[in-house]
Amino acid sequence: MIRLIIVETDSLKWLLNLAQRKQTIDGKSISQVHSVILKANKGRLALLSLVKDGQTSIMRLSIPCSGEGEVVITDIQTTLGVLKYHGGVLNIEPKNDKVTFKSTNKQTTLSASKEAKAFPHNPSSIAQWEEKSSVLANKINVDDLTYTANDGTMLECSWVFSDLNTTTLYEAFRCDSMNGQKFNQYRIEYNEPKLMISVGQELKGKTNSEIPVIRTGTIAPFTATYNGGLEHIFANLTHDITIGVWDFTHAGMGYPMIISLGDGDYIFQASNL
Repeated sequence: MIRLIIVETDSLKWLLNLAQRKQTIDGKSISQVHSVILKANKGRLALLSLVKDGQTSIMRLSIPCSGEGEVVITDIQTTLGVLKYHGGVLNIEPKNDKVTFKSTNKQTTLSASKEAKAFPHNPSSIAQWEEKSSVLANKINVDDLTYTANDGTMLECSWVFSDLNTTTLYEAFRCDSMNGQKFNQYRIEYNEPKLMISVGQELKGKTNSEIPVIRTGTIAPFTATYNGGLEHIFANLTHDITIGVWDFTHAGMGYPMIISLGDGDYIFQASNL
Protein backbone atom coordinates (compact mmCIF):
# COMPACT_ATOMS: atom_id res chain seq x y z
CA MET A 1 0.00 0.00 0.00
CA ILE A 2 1.44 3.37 -1.05
CA ARG A 3 1.46 5.98 1.70
CA LEU A 4 1.25 9.44 0.16
CA ILE A 5 1.41 12.64 2.20
CA ILE A 6 0.63 15.99 0.60
CA VAL A 7 1.77 19.37 1.96
CA GLU A 8 2.64 22.85 0.77
CA THR A 9 6.40 23.04 0.20
CA ASP A 10 6.77 26.39 1.97
CA SER A 11 4.95 25.00 5.03
CA LEU A 12 7.34 22.05 5.22
CA LYS A 13 10.32 24.38 4.88
CA TRP A 14 8.99 26.45 7.77
CA LEU A 15 8.44 23.35 9.91
CA LEU A 16 11.91 21.93 9.38
CA ASN A 17 13.65 25.29 9.75
CA LEU A 18 11.98 25.93 13.10
CA ALA A 19 12.64 22.32 14.16
CA GLN A 20 16.39 22.83 13.82
CA ARG A 21 16.34 25.21 16.81
CA LYS A 22 19.53 26.98 15.76
CA GLN A 23 21.46 28.77 18.45
CA THR A 24 24.89 30.41 18.62
CA ILE A 25 27.55 28.56 20.59
CA ASP A 26 31.11 29.94 20.69
CA GLY A 27 30.29 32.15 17.72
CA LYS A 28 28.91 29.33 15.56
CA SER A 29 25.29 28.73 14.57
CA ILE A 30 24.52 25.19 15.73
CA SER A 31 21.36 23.16 15.05
CA GLN A 32 19.94 21.59 18.20
CA VAL A 33 17.91 19.02 16.24
CA HIS A 34 19.45 17.06 13.36
CA SER A 35 16.78 14.52 12.38
CA VAL A 36 13.07 13.90 12.98
CA ILE A 37 10.20 11.58 12.23
CA LEU A 38 7.21 13.32 10.65
CA LYS A 39 3.83 11.70 11.31
CA ALA A 40 0.72 12.51 9.28
CA ASN A 41 -2.56 11.98 11.11
CA LYS A 42 -5.94 13.73 11.15
CA GLY A 43 -4.87 16.48 8.80
CA ARG A 44 -1.62 17.45 10.54
CA LEU A 45 1.99 16.51 9.78
CA ALA A 46 3.72 16.59 13.16
CA LEU A 47 7.15 16.06 14.71
CA LEU A 48 8.27 15.51 18.27
CA SER A 49 11.87 15.86 19.39
CA LEU A 50 14.17 16.64 22.25
CA VAL A 51 17.15 18.86 21.52
CA LYS A 52 20.53 17.16 21.37
CA ASP A 53 21.39 17.45 25.07
CA GLY A 54 18.38 15.21 25.68
CA GLN A 55 16.84 17.17 28.54
CA THR A 56 16.59 20.97 28.35
CA SER A 57 13.97 21.33 25.63
CA ILE A 58 11.37 19.41 23.66
CA MET A 59 9.01 20.54 20.94
CA ARG A 60 5.96 19.33 19.10
CA LEU A 61 5.39 21.15 15.82
CA SER A 62 2.93 20.53 12.98
CA ILE A 63 1.55 21.81 9.68
CA PRO A 64 -1.60 21.02 7.67
CA CYS A 65 -1.43 17.99 5.38
CA SER A 66 -3.52 15.35 3.69
CA GLY A 67 -2.86 11.62 3.79
CA GLU A 68 -1.48 9.44 6.57
CA GLY A 69 1.83 7.77 7.36
CA GLU A 70 5.27 8.73 8.62
CA VAL A 71 8.40 10.15 7.04
CA VAL A 72 11.93 9.81 8.40
CA ILE A 73 14.10 12.89 7.92
CA THR A 74 17.65 11.71 8.58
CA ASP A 75 19.24 15.13 8.03
CA ILE A 76 17.08 18.26 8.26
CA GLN A 77 19.64 20.52 6.59
CA THR A 78 20.01 18.16 3.63
CA THR A 79 16.23 17.95 3.28
CA LEU A 80 15.94 21.74 3.30
CA GLY A 81 18.56 21.74 0.54
CA VAL A 82 16.27 19.47 -1.47
CA LEU A 83 13.14 21.52 -0.81
CA LYS A 84 14.90 24.62 -2.11
CA TYR A 85 14.45 23.17 -5.60
CA HIS A 86 10.77 22.34 -5.20
CA GLY A 87 7.69 24.52 -4.82
CA GLY A 88 3.92 24.52 -4.57
CA VAL A 89 2.10 21.32 -3.67
CA LEU A 90 4.51 18.59 -2.58
CA ASN A 91 3.79 14.85 -2.63
CA ILE A 92 5.85 12.91 -0.10
CA GLU A 93 6.12 9.15 -0.52
CA PRO A 94 8.03 7.11 2.09
CA LYS A 95 8.96 3.61 0.97
CA ASN A 96 11.66 1.03 1.75
CA ASP A 97 13.93 3.26 3.88
CA LYS A 98 13.69 6.04 1.30
CA VAL A 99 11.50 9.10 0.85
CA THR A 100 10.57 10.75 -2.44
CA PHE A 101 9.59 14.41 -2.73
CA LYS A 102 7.62 15.16 -5.89
CA SER A 103 6.42 18.55 -7.09
CA THR A 104 4.93 19.57 -10.45
CA ASN A 105 7.71 18.40 -12.77
CA LYS A 106 10.49 16.95 -10.64
CA GLN A 107 11.12 14.44 -7.90
CA THR A 108 14.00 13.88 -5.48
CA THR A 109 14.73 10.79 -3.41
CA LEU A 110 16.62 10.65 -0.09
CA SER A 111 17.58 7.79 2.20
CA ALA A 112 15.25 7.59 5.19
CA SER A 113 16.03 4.94 7.80
CA LYS A 114 14.94 5.04 11.44
CA GLU A 115 18.18 3.25 12.27
CA ALA A 116 20.29 6.20 11.15
CA LYS A 117 21.90 8.23 13.93
CA ALA A 118 19.71 10.90 15.50
CA PHE A 119 22.77 13.18 15.68
CA PRO A 120 26.34 12.93 14.44
CA HIS A 121 28.58 11.52 17.18
CA ASN A 122 25.57 10.21 19.12
CA PRO A 123 24.96 6.44 19.37
CA SER A 124 21.16 6.80 19.56
CA SER A 125 19.15 5.97 16.45
CA ILE A 126 16.37 8.22 15.20
CA ALA A 127 13.81 5.67 16.47
CA GLN A 128 15.43 5.55 19.92
CA TRP A 129 15.55 9.34 20.12
CA GLU A 130 11.86 9.65 19.31
CA GLU A 131 11.05 7.10 22.01
CA LYS A 132 13.10 9.08 24.51
CA SER A 133 11.32 12.27 23.42
CA SER A 134 7.94 10.63 23.95
CA VAL A 135 8.78 9.87 27.59
CA LEU A 136 9.12 13.58 28.40
CA ALA A 137 6.26 14.61 26.09
CA ASN A 138 3.89 12.31 27.98
CA LYS A 139 4.44 14.45 31.08
CA ILE A 140 3.32 17.63 29.32
CA ASN A 141 -0.28 18.61 28.63
CA VAL A 142 -0.29 21.70 26.44
CA ASP A 143 -4.10 21.98 26.52
CA ASP A 144 -4.24 22.84 30.22
CA LEU A 145 -0.55 23.75 30.67
CA THR A 146 0.19 21.07 33.24
CA TYR A 147 3.20 18.86 33.94
CA THR A 148 2.91 15.42 35.51
CA ALA A 149 5.71 14.72 37.99
CA ASN A 150 7.29 11.28 38.41
CA ASP A 151 5.05 10.59 41.41
CA GLY A 152 1.93 11.30 39.33
CA THR A 153 1.27 14.76 40.76
CA MET A 154 -0.17 17.16 38.17
CA LEU A 155 1.49 20.57 38.42
CA GLU A 156 -0.10 23.71 36.97
CA CYS A 157 1.85 26.67 35.65
CA SER A 158 2.34 29.35 38.30
CA TRP A 159 2.23 32.10 35.67
CA VAL A 160 0.43 32.17 32.33
CA PHE A 161 0.94 35.03 29.88
CA SER A 162 -1.57 34.93 27.02
CA ASP A 163 -1.98 36.68 23.65
CA LEU A 164 1.72 37.53 23.41
CA ASN A 165 2.73 39.14 20.12
CA THR A 166 5.57 37.14 18.56
CA THR A 167 6.94 40.12 16.63
CA THR A 168 7.30 42.05 19.89
CA LEU A 169 9.01 39.04 21.48
CA TYR A 170 11.36 38.63 18.52
CA GLU A 171 12.32 42.30 18.72
CA ALA A 172 13.27 41.74 22.37
CA PHE A 173 15.16 38.45 21.94
CA ARG A 174 16.99 39.47 18.77
CA CYS A 175 18.87 42.18 20.66
CA ASP A 176 21.09 39.33 21.84
CA SER A 177 22.74 39.76 18.40
CA MET A 178 23.50 43.46 18.94
CA ASN A 179 27.04 44.21 17.78
CA GLY A 180 27.59 40.52 17.15
CA GLN A 181 27.31 39.44 20.80
CA LYS A 182 25.12 36.34 20.38
CA PHE A 183 25.40 34.98 23.93
CA ASN A 184 22.25 32.84 23.53
CA GLN A 185 21.25 33.86 27.03
CA TYR A 186 17.93 35.49 27.83
CA ARG A 187 16.92 36.80 31.25
CA ILE A 188 13.17 36.96 31.85
CA GLU A 189 11.85 38.80 34.89
CA TYR A 190 8.27 39.19 36.01
CA ASN A 191 7.42 41.73 38.67
CA GLU A 192 3.73 42.71 38.68
CA PRO A 193 2.65 44.19 36.34
CA LYS A 194 5.75 44.07 34.11
CA LEU A 195 7.46 41.32 32.11
CA MET A 196 11.03 42.26 31.24
CA ILE A 197 13.44 40.54 28.84
CA SER A 198 17.15 41.37 29.19
CA VAL A 199 19.91 40.34 26.78
CA GLY A 200 23.51 41.27 26.05
CA GLN A 201 26.27 42.83 28.11
CA GLU A 202 27.12 46.48 28.60
CA LEU A 203 30.43 46.26 26.71
CA LYS A 204 28.52 45.99 23.41
CA GLY A 205 24.99 46.79 24.55
CA LYS A 206 22.75 45.38 27.25
CA THR A 207 19.09 45.74 26.28
CA ASN A 208 16.00 45.56 28.48
CA SER A 209 12.63 45.19 26.75
CA GLU A 210 9.31 45.59 28.53
CA ILE A 211 6.61 43.27 27.17
CA PRO A 212 2.89 44.05 27.61
CA VAL A 213 1.22 41.04 29.23
CA ILE A 214 -2.15 39.57 30.11
CA ARG A 215 -1.48 37.35 33.12
CA THR A 216 -3.27 34.67 35.06
CA GLY A 217 -1.90 32.80 38.05
CA THR A 218 0.12 34.12 40.96
CA ILE A 219 1.36 37.72 41.16
CA ALA A 220 4.59 36.56 42.82
CA PRO A 221 7.73 37.75 41.00
CA PHE A 222 10.26 35.45 39.35
CA THR A 223 13.55 35.82 37.51
CA ALA A 224 14.93 33.11 35.24
CA THR A 225 17.56 32.76 32.53
CA TYR A 226 17.05 30.62 29.44
CA ASN A 227 19.12 29.43 26.49
CA GLY A 228 17.69 27.45 23.58
CA GLY A 229 17.88 29.85 20.64
CA LEU A 230 14.75 31.83 21.55
CA GLU A 231 15.69 34.43 18.94
CA HIS A 232 15.49 31.73 16.24
CA ILE A 233 12.15 30.50 17.57
CA PHE A 234 10.38 33.85 17.52
CA ALA A 235 11.92 34.80 14.16
CA ASN A 236 9.87 31.92 12.70
CA LEU A 237 6.53 32.64 14.40
CA THR A 238 3.91 35.06 13.12
CA HIS A 239 0.86 34.60 15.36
CA ASP A 240 0.12 35.30 19.02
CA ILE A 241 1.19 32.67 21.52
CA THR A 242 0.81 31.81 25.21
CA ILE A 243 3.69 31.24 27.61
CA GLY A 244 3.29 29.31 30.85
CA VAL A 245 5.97 29.15 33.55
CA TRP A 246 6.26 26.56 36.33
CA ASP A 247 7.96 27.12 39.67
CA PHE A 248 10.07 23.99 40.13
CA THR A 249 12.59 25.62 42.46
CA HIS A 250 11.50 23.26 45.24
CA ALA A 251 12.87 20.41 43.12
CA GLY A 252 16.02 22.26 42.05
CA MET A 253 14.68 22.64 38.48
CA GLY A 254 14.24 26.39 38.28
CA TYR A 255 11.46 27.87 36.16
CA PRO A 256 10.77 25.77 33.04
CA MET A 257 8.44 27.38 30.53
CA ILE A 258 6.12 26.17 27.80
CA ILE A 259 5.43 28.16 24.65
CA SER A 260 1.98 27.14 23.38
CA LEU A 261 1.61 27.63 19.63
CA GLY A 262 -1.92 26.27 19.06
CA ASP A 263 -2.99 23.07 17.27
CA GLY A 264 -1.42 21.07 20.10
CA ASP A 265 2.05 22.42 19.25
CA TYR A 266 4.48 23.68 21.86
CA ILE A 267 8.08 24.24 22.86
CA PHE A 268 9.13 23.27 26.39
CA GLN A 269 12.30 24.99 27.61
CA ALA A 270 14.09 24.41 30.91
CA SER A 271 15.67 27.38 32.69
CA ASN A 272 19.29 27.65 33.75
CA LEU A 273 19.96 26.72 37.35
